[in-house]
Amino acid sequence: MTRVKSRVTLWRPLAPATCHWPLATDHWPLATRPLPLRPLLVLLAVVSTVLPLSAREKTDVIILKNGDHISCEIKRLARGILTVGTDSTMDSVRIKWQDIKTVTSKFLFTLEDDQGQIYVGSLEPAGEVGRLTVVGPQPGNDLDHLSIVKIQALEENHWKRFSGSADLSYSFTKASDRQQFNFSGDILYRTERYSGQLTYSSTIGTSNGETDQDRQLITMVGTREFSGRWLAYTQTSFSTNLELQLDGRFTALGGPGYNLIQSNRALIRAIGAGAYTNETYLDQETQQSAEGFFMIDSQFFKLYSPKVDVINQLAYLPSFSKWGRHRLEYYAKARIEVLRDFFVTVTFYDSYDSDPPSETAVKNDYGFTTGLSWSFRK
Repeated sequence: MTRVKSRVTLWRPLAPATCHWPLATDHWPLATRPLPLRPLLVLLAVVSTVLPLSAREKTDVIILKNGDHISCEIKRLARGILTVGTDSTMDSVRIKWQDIKTVTSKFLFTLEDDQGQIYVGSLEPAGEVGRLTVVGPQPGNDLDHLSIVKIQALEENHWKRFSGSADLSYSFTKASDRQQFNFSGDILYRTERYSGQLTYSSTIGTSNGETDQDRQLITMVGTREFSGRWLAYTQTSFSTNLELQLDGRFTALGGPGYNLIQSNRALIRAIGAGAYTNETYLDQETQQSAEGFFMIDSQFFKLYSPKVDVINQLAYLPSFSKWGRHRLEYYAKARIEVLRDFFVTVTFYDSYDSDPPSETAVKNDYGFTTGLSWSFRK
């Protein structure tokens, strides 16, 4: 399908929505609550819908530093890897961005550099090797290749803007009749300035037929990026945790963010926001509170084989309604590719509450899991 070159259409963001899925309900005791399937089914439905569609003509030209010429369809640049489609193979070809000498395309793309500046237009070689010029609605002259961290084709079909992943693990110990099931997944929709992401994670554990671990978390995040690395950040989430006696916690927050580091190998982002929380603990009345939200999100990646992703997220939430109470949420994940788009994953999480409403609840819950992961367009 030929891309329209005369007009750029900017898609609107996915608006964060309040979650109404039955992750917690008064009709189910916490220890015997069934695994919620609706979020999982939604993720799988979206993944199954995102199928390869017809491609446009492959007239883009890439010249490598070793002299090779490639006629192709440029799809995207992300994390130091340029993904293209060629007539000679059914699969996408991935090229290290640092190995490319010149790039030429008459079609429209959105580019972003390491300072957060956005460019929109077609691509032409500049005067020197390793530099390019953007010609179009938002032009850029003589840009250094290594300063460009994102290139995205302006697709007419919005399905190609989706990416995502799914992680799965299961363990069983006969001696203690112990079983544990872990599932997590995410769906990301991105436009030139906006992005929306839905994530879900679930950990269910049983010993001798009794549920002793039940942790659910579903989160929707929306961002709007501005020039100069600034962004607007919104998040809604719902969680339950048997270990903490947390029957249900809904949180909505919003505030500014800043990309401290943005390159082809790393992204480090700081967020500061105000939060509203509505939570219910086992045998306790529902409480509403105002909190602060301060998060550092760091991602380190290597997309050429084998792919490696390392994610660290640390969030600090001081309570404004109950002075002295504060919560910490930490999440870490490492993925190493073993087959194309299939990974071995290691995940660690830690939740801490200095003063939970329930006097019998523990203050800290943490866990460690390993499993397999699959991703698309990541």
